[in-house]
Amino acid sequence: MERGYVQIYTGDGKGKTTAAVGLSVRAALAGEKVFIGQFIKGMKYSELSLPNYIDRIVIEQFGRRCFIKNNPESQDLEAARNGLARAREIIIGREFGVVVLDEIFIAHYYRLISTEDIRRLISSKPEETELVLTGRKAPSEILDEADLVTEMKEIKHYYSAGVQAREGIEY
Repeated sequence: MERGYVQIYTGDGKGKTTAAVGLSVRAALAGEKVFIGQFIKGMKYSELSLPNYIDRIVIEQFGRRCFIKNNPESQDLEAARNGLARAREIIIGREFGVVVLDEIFIAHYYRLISTEDIRRLISSKPEETELVLTGRKAPSEILDEADLVTEMKEIKHYYSAGVQAREGIEY
């Protein structure tokens, strides 16, 4: 790519990670190398199998077994800090044309990383790298710095009818 942009997928609706994974597949099929770093997540998600099918995609998780439901623990902070350092290394290294930092805004919401941490990642982005940031509760200061912002808004969801998360659809 001649020029990469900063994209944000945020909001309370379903589809933020799904959109980022779809973009990743499209980019990889067009010849780009893609790095997906998942903050907070440590459980098995279907997208973790992507590198088995598309060798241009690398996925790493920066979380523990469970998604944070209450107050984060010291291990959550350590995982997020390690993820932040790895993300910085990946961005500066210029090996990947697309870098996705999934759930980075949830890590921010739980105060595991700061707004300034995210700003530094954005400012370290090489001109040709596409940077995709996802998660609920994206801070307005970061939205202002993005080139593209999509807000997923829940209108209706089958969870409210008691449907549990389904493999391959929600995870």
